[in-house]
Amino acid sequence: MASPLTRIDDCLSERDGRLWMDEVDLCELARRFGTPLYVVSERRLRDNLGRIRGAFATAWTVGDVRVLPSLKANLSLALRRLLTVEGAGCDTFGPGELHAALAAGVPPALISVNGSSKDAALIERAVTAGARVTLDSERELDLVIEAAAAAGVRAPVRLRLRPDYDGLVQPSDFFPGLDVRTAAHHYKPGIPTEQALVVGRRALDAPEIELTGLMAHLGRHSADPAVWQQMASSFAGVVARCCTEWAWRPRELDVGGGFPAPRDPTAPSGRPAEPIARYAEAVAATLAGRLAELGLDPAGIVLEVEPGRSLYADAGVHLTTVRGLKHQRAPLARSWVECDTTEMFMADLLIEHAVFAVRVASRAGASDEQIADVVGISCGFDVLASQVPLPPLEPGDVIAFLDTGAYQDACANNFNGLPRPGTVLVSGDRAEWIKRPETVEAVFARDIVPAHLQ
Repeated sequence: MASPLTRIDDCLSERDGRLWMDEVDLCELARRFGTPLYVVSERRLRDNLGRIRGAFATAWTVGDVRVLPSLKANLSLALRRLLTVEGAGCDTFGPGELHAALAAGVPPALISVNGSSKDAALIERAVTAGARVTLDSERELDLVIEAAAAAGVRAPVRLRLRPDYDGLVQPSDFFPGLDVRTAAHHYKPGIPTEQALVVGRRALDAPEIELTGLMAHLGRHSADPAVWQQMASSFAGVVARCCTEWAWRPRELDVGGGFPAPRDPTAPSGRPAEPIARYAEAVAATLAGRLAELGLDPAGIVLEVEPGRSLYADAGVHLTTVRGLKHQRAPLARSWVECDTTEMFMADLLIEHAVFAVRVASRAGASDEQIADVVGISCGFDVLASQVPLPPLEPGDVIAFLDTGAYQDACANNFNGLPRPGTVLVSGDRAEWIKRPETVEAVFARDIVPAHLQ
């Protein structure tokens, strides 16, 4: 007889008192591979890509849609290869991410080499590979012209813009006291509009350059679709101004990423996000309509989107094992569940004050009988979950933090000399390493002790 099954989502379920990812028992996975451990569902990642692509294709009825997942959200080459096979391009920052994209077989024409303060070596690598360089300054244009001339090629470039975002007066989720517009303009990348008008004109006049499109990225300041609608309208305004002044038409427009993950662990309200179709409609349909109003027919323009967290987050969990339990009655009643992981391996606990859902994988469905802090192994505050309801626990129980597929592995660090966890990919009923766990020896492998200190 089939085991009773309670669905958490399309990927996670509870059966026989255990938490499962697809057809794999996560407690068995923790026993087999050890903890702490990142785990990613191949099926969920593929499905998420299809949902995002489909939602934007439905909303952008005037042209094709390309999905360029931000590589910074998850640096695992196996996952990047999976997305490459599915036809996705990618957004990269810096030489490491460009290397990863090329190593994973991303077609160079589908790579956006983004980011501020690019050096000549990075631009030369991008130009010779055939990737598109998303310019962040006039200085970068000069470097691309030089690299293209040396290589004897015509280099495709786009401009990263800084729209005005007038009217975005809603509070930013990440910057207390700031509205979205002000918080967005504190972020460094992008070319101010007046400078962009000059850079674009120069790019169009340079025989070494092919200006293919324009790009903007608001980021995850709000989960309110109305914010994204205003973002698209403001982007349309600066796009139309550029096109009018240059007498030019873009082949592609890139609206960046930042769309929230479904359970949205970074939402201060704790509310889940709207379906991705709502954000696609707010961005894509608004952009098309506003461009038409401003005299720029969007027909045939390719829309590009760069989802990171909304693609990866709910495809991953982070597993940890309970090591000990502490209880205190006075002077302040408190209970702690000590685990073998740390906030250093779930950086959004610190960076974005995320609240990841906690599931006791080894006691799925058990009644909650205590309130406790789940804490980690570093000497920081290391509170992984504060005052959460939990069933009775014992050392050896396995806890899963949900929605950790985006940024947590990529941002993990070696505070206290801790080796970073490995990553396992679940494919149906199979599980295998896609990133080996780090060793203590590897943590210190870069260190050199001079001879006179030996």
